Amino acid sequence: MTDFLMRVAGLNVAVRSVYDRIAQQSADYLLPSAGFDKDAAKADIVVDVSQADIDHEREIGEPGDWSDPYLETLAVFRRIAEVAPGYRRLVFHGATLEYQGKAYIFTAPSGTGKTTHIRLWKQVFGDRVGIINGDKPILKVDDSADDGDFCGGVGAGRGLRGRATVTAYGTPWAGKERWQRNVNAPVAGICVVTRARQGSRKLDNESASTCTVFMDDDGVANTCERIDAVEAMPLILQQTYMPSGPSEAADTLDLLDMVLREVPIYRLSCTISEAAVKASAGAMVE
Repeated sequence: MTDFLMRVAGLNVAVRSVYDRIAQQSADYLLPSAGFDKDAAKADIVVDVSQADIDHEREIGEPGDWSDPYLETLAVFRRIAEVAPGYRRLVFHGATLEYQGKAYIFTAPSGTGKTTHIRLWKQVFGDRVGIINGDKPILKVDDSADDGDFCGGVGAGRGLRGRATVTAYGTPWAGKERWQRNVNAPVAGICVVTRARQGSRKLDNESASTCTVFMDDDGVANTCERIDAVEAMPLILQQTYMPSGPSEAADTLDLLDMVLREVPIYRLSCTISEAAVKASAGAMVE
């Protein structure tokens, strides 16, 4: 049994785990612990993992020979994701980089190429690009510019209708590459990544006028264009963790509505090329 305290996305999380893998995975986020009971009394989120929680992850997850220590990391993640909307936070599926002090998130179904795309950003821009998280950042949606120690509470997300800031945070859940840093940055754009279709070598005049376009070495057009909230909503919704509780689910939808109003959303059609980076950076970076 391993007890520890960590700070993720500005929230203190007290954890009692069966195995020590999750504590090791969360090393960059650990705080000094006074013991589980004392930590839990002051924490925003309390996670006490049981074998039943681990078994549940095995039942609902993809088939495979998954170890209990690995499944426990998912159980801790799920507990945080389930209650995060009550603290104005969303768990999102996307590779997130930092460039010129701002965060850019590339999202797509697994295997579409978002991780490859941020690797290409590193190739093109070098040390000017930092990776915040390779798979599951947490987005904080706040109606003030102050990113201090806000503690929300269940229901805090509902009713937000003013201007907001959206901030991306690194987390210990970072995909197989384990690209993560315990940092945060304001989100300047979210980009839905798609693969350029075979034969995408010519654009009509209307498409060319609304897209940022770069051709790769094979003459295939890599395009990036901003899309409106109506078109973006289903694409962003399917990449957002949806809690099982009705109150938390309602908070999630309210927070997503604010994200879509405050953060530009783009669609990138690309090949594996530097042209893809030029298209996405050209469209999103001011």
